[in-house]
Amino acid sequence: GELTPQEVAKKVIPSVVCIQNYQVTQNYGFMQTDTSDSSVSPAGEGSGIIMSEDGYIITNAHVVEGATSLKVITSDGETYEAQLIGSDTVTDLAVVKIDGTAAEFGSSEDLRVADKVMAIGNPGGHELSSSVTIGYVSALNRAIANNTTGYTMEYIQTDAAINPGNSGGALINEYGQVVGINSAKISATGYEGLGFAIPIDTAQPIISDLIQYGYVKDRAVLGISGQFIDSMTGRFYGLPQGEYVAQLNSSEAQASGLQVGDVITAIDGQQLDSESTLRSAILSKKPGDTVTLQVYRSSTQKSATVELKLSEYSAG
Repeated sequence: GELTPQEVAKKVIPSVVCIQNYQVTQNYGFMQTDTSDSSVSPAGEGSGIIMSEDGYIITNAHVVEGATSLKVITSDGETYEAQLIGSDTVTDLAVVKIDGTAAEFGSSEDLRVADKVMAIGNPGGHELSSSVTIGYVSALNRAIANNTTGYTMEYIQTDAAINPGNSGGALINEYGQVVGINSAKISATGYEGLGFAIPIDTAQPIISDLIQYGYVKDRAVLGISGQFIDSMTGRFYGLPQGEYVAQLNSSEAQASGLQVGDVITAIDGQQLDSESTLRSAILSKKPGDTVTLQVYRSSTQKSATVELKLSEYSAG
């Protein structure tokens, strides 16, 4: 049955942890290039949810990004060194591991607009650990594109207060079940009460892959390394706007006829106006699918069409 807010908090708080991201910093003096003088210092803090009795913890990828080491602090003040199991920047999900008490998970499919929800996390870091905020489900299936990856995912929108440090923490229903992973908020001047959580039903298959493989299987990649050239940079080098091909990383890319030095200007007829356009087009496909690339070949200064079979992403 439904629990009171006090019962929900008591039930779930022990399963929500603070995650501290420590990174190596180099100490350079004037005219000094020796990198031996370095230290490990905290670079950021976030939240996480213990999802299993053997200590797997769900969090956001941006919480653990760049970490040299990870420290987990539980609600009762116990501190653990944590191991990064896997991280997926596309969906902003990650898994780390310690020993701890697991939360109970529900289904985000059962949520309705105006359901009461609770967010538990560490806004601002460990100083304000195990903070509880209560609000409502403002909307479901909010399609929002990630500014970095271009990947569009559907989120739970809530007016429960979510702040920096809440990332990776739990969004909980009235039964004390985790239904979302708090991930982002809109904090522009004039806006308030716009928090977003990754639905747990969306997160679960990603989390399962991260635990089993360390990465997300069956994700298509173009099989190249390069960088996006905007129109201003392109004019400087005499190249069109698009993705500059610096390296061919897969046998499929090598067999396609794509060449190092090519600039990809369109994919499946869609012009590349940013790197996220290319990423978004690929993320909608599976390994083995074929895409049609329009390229500018700098060696001949002519345009060409290339058919390329997408390969599977591998963490190795």
